[in-house]
Amino acid sequence: MSFVRPYPEATRWTFSSKRSEYARTVGLALHWEPDGSAISDDHLPEEEDAAQLWRLWTDRYGNRNHEQDPAVYDTWHVPIYWAVTSDDSSSGILAHAPHQTAPLGALRGKDFLYHFTLPAHEETGEPVNWLRLPVLDLGWSTERADKGGFIQEVTGWKPSPLQPFMDVQQVARAAGVYLPQ
Repeated sequence: MSFVRPYPEATRWTFSSKRSEYARTVGLALHWEPDGSAISDDHLPEEEDAAQLWRLWTDRYGNRNHEQDPAVYDTWHVPIYWAVTSDDSSSGILAHAPHQTAPLGALRGKDFLYHFTLPAHEETGEPVNWLRLPVLDLGWSTERADKGGFIQEVTGWKPSPLQPFMDVQQVARAAGVYLPQ
């Protein structure tokens, strides 16, 4: 029996800009950002540890989407926004990931495939399966202060590729961490 596995991190993809036709070959990964996780932008790990930021974030954003739009969001469901990033240090985030269902407003339709051709495996020419790209680990410590990294740091959780929402209650209970009552 064979299993479909994530691509190895060393996998490289070739794609071109639709605007300039400039081609490049780089490693690709998915970067995740739960709604409100940018709260960490206003803090430093030396000032607020991951548990303090988790508490602040869950109090403020954990159930906000449901309270604002209960027809769309279940309780404790926070949308996750996805971006495609590269291992090429000069480019960082390339574009919003295609095929995500989180609300993007004006960005809908302006994802990676709007800007670039479909990536092909450098060696085999196989088109990318977006669900097999690696999902970046995020951290929150004196060595690494990623936007939203406090979530993974406190809970040990990160989403599956293109997972549309985070169930904050489920993650908090499974990790045994703070959840507002």
